[in-house]
Amino acid sequence: MNIIIVSIFVFAISVVILSFFSLKLSVALYMSYWILVPYMQFHIMGMSLSYNLVNTLLLFVFLYQLKIKKTIDLDYKVITPFLFLYLSLFILSLFAQDTPWGVQINYWRASFMQTCILSFIIWNLSINDTKTLTYFKWALIISITIACIYGVFLIKLGGINPYTTLVTHYFNLNDFAFDYSSGESRLSFSSAEKIQSTMLHPMTWTLLLCFLFIVFVVLYLKTTQYLYLILLGLISFNILISGVRTGIAALAIGFFYYFIRYRNFKVIGWGIALILILALVVQSNDDLMNLFASFVDISGTKSSVQGSSIALRLEQLQGTLNEINTHFLVGKGYGWNNYYLSTHLTHPVILAFESLVFVVLCNSGILGACVWITFIWLLYRLHRSILKAKDDYYLMDVLVLVYIAYAIGTGEYGYIQFFAIYHSFLLAYLFNNQTKKEKLAREIVVKILLAK
Repeated sequence: MNIIIVSIFVFAISVVILSFFSLKLSVALYMSYWILVPYMQFHIMGMSLSYNLVNTLLLFVFLYQLKIKKTIDLDYKVITPFLFLYLSLFILSLFAQDTPWGVQINYWRASFMQTCILSFIIWNLSINDTKTLTYFKWALIISITIACIYGVFLIKLGGINPYTTLVTHYFNLNDFAFDYSSGESRLSFSSAEKIQSTMLHPMTWTLLLCFLFIVFVVLYLKTTQYLYLILLGLISFNILISGVRTGIAALAIGFFYYFIRYRNFKVIGWGIALILILALVVQSNDDLMNLFASFVDISGTKSSVQGSSIALRLEQLQGTLNEINTHFLVGKGYGWNNYYLSTHLTHPVILAFESLVFVVLCNSGILGACVWITFIWLLYRLHRSILKAKDDYYLMDVLVLVYIAYAIGTGEYGYIQFFAIYHSFLLAYLFNNQTKKEKLAREIVVKILLAK
């Protein structure tokens, strides 16, 4: 067995072993695994070591330690919107006929466990022990730095990715790096059409970068440490070279919302300054001019940057409506889009279901769309029920907006699992920061009263 595969196996098994000695260190290591390793499915002595097995073991260890030590009061707030989403979609799946029931249950179970369990543990550990957040923060810093440096290294390899090619070959997965190795880069200084770094697909990698961009923006705003500025620069460059334009568009939508809602003149001033600097940089480079011009190219013919156009998306939307014309209310079943692709490879009109809109309508119909809208609203309410400062819950809203905008632009390929992890971490960080401020304020008041 290759030394890299052996290292990955040791990495995965360490998460399990460490959980019995230090759960927060184990979870921090697991968060790093999600960034640095694209897959987990080892078969050992008749057992399968997979994401959901690790999630289940971590949950049992968490609940066991809670029962013995009784140091943590369980809080379900952070996963309430997710529970609503999954339970509602489960109920709708009972009325869907086009996807075998066993297939629906398997898709639902896998997604539910990966989305809810780890985020639930991260939230509860973080709000009960502030040191836990330090473990998680450094896990993110170290792992994304490694992944970003590797991403920069790949710009001269013409789309070849030795690491993911090795991993996908071992796990018998599709090697997307090979699929993109013959395409032309949109940037003259890069020979790679798309870059996925340590992830299975460039779109997953770019979404991860978007989430961590928001995380480190928040950390910088709260601490003003230059380390986060360096990381933001590294992440921004990787978003640019990833070849996935949707990441730039999603972040632009998210932070435009923040500037409009927050209405802080200092923040708006900095935002305008950054936009002007970006505009100057873009104008000085033909590749960047061409790339950004493609965002307003409705037909997909005015820019040499190739990709999905708005016209194509409208055609796919019509195909989606035609597909569910007899399943308008509840769709064709949970995970029907994945089930269809597993047997047909691609849809003649909807192609690979490259929008959350197509996925939701096909799988769960109009009622499913209402469920998703309610889910977003519940997240919006959750932020305001936990956080008091407007800038804090606006920043959480940005994370949601970026996820939704990105998924609408590219599809939903398990992205919600990553979203749940960073949503829990960021919400816990802002909540603990708020608690520290309140505690400090109380101490100051007490000192003033005692002085009198």
